[in-house]
Amino acid sequence: MNGTLTEEEFKEQCKALVSLSDKINDGWELRQDRDDIFIVKNVKLPVVFREENVNTKPKSKTISSENGAESDDDFSEDQITLEDSDPDSFTPSSHLITFEYHVVYSNSYTVPVLYFNAWHSTGKLLTVEEIWKFAPPCSEPFSYITQIDHPLLARPFYELHPCRTEQLMGQIEGAGGDTYLVSWLSSVGRDVGLSVDIRYALSDVS
Repeated sequence: MNGTLTEEEFKEQCKALVSLSDKINDGWELRQDRDDIFIVKNVKLPVVFREENVNTKPKSKTISSENGAESDDDFSEDQITLEDSDPDSFTPSSHLITFEYHVVYSNSYTVPVLYFNAWHSTGKLLTVEEIWKFAPPCSEPFSYITQIDHPLLARPFYELHPCRTEQLMGQIEGAGGDTYLVSWLSSVGRDVGLSVDIRYALSDVS
């Protein structure tokens, strides 16, 4: 199965995804930069900073759940845990993080690429080390999550590197054709807190 997408297919699927997003109030927006089209979504996610036993866990610099300031506290390496994506699930132990996701087409790899930024409530950007902690424990996020200039906006964003996308999408049954973009987002978005509504997979949403 071909794991790539043409630019025209990408544009059409972006428009279709945003059209459905409008129907289900999911927040995706279509943006245009000259001839380039990309899609954007902003999400607020509650994040828990779990404190571990000080006798068994090394100290590490982290972010206070109260004011977003850096402090030397005892937290585990996987201290950051994403809660339910609904901001209403915010609890006193949660720290609300704002994520901005961009999906842009790569002409070099002929696949979509996910870019994102994330901010504390203070407006401070999350560090790359904090971003890495969102990835699944079995993965090596430093090998595919990097900070790079956005290809259209020329501002620093985090990027999920597209070098493995073609192979990944070639292995997913039924991921071709009109379902490519949704299948891809479902596969890669969860690594950085982006969930995909199941209604995108339904053909009878009206």
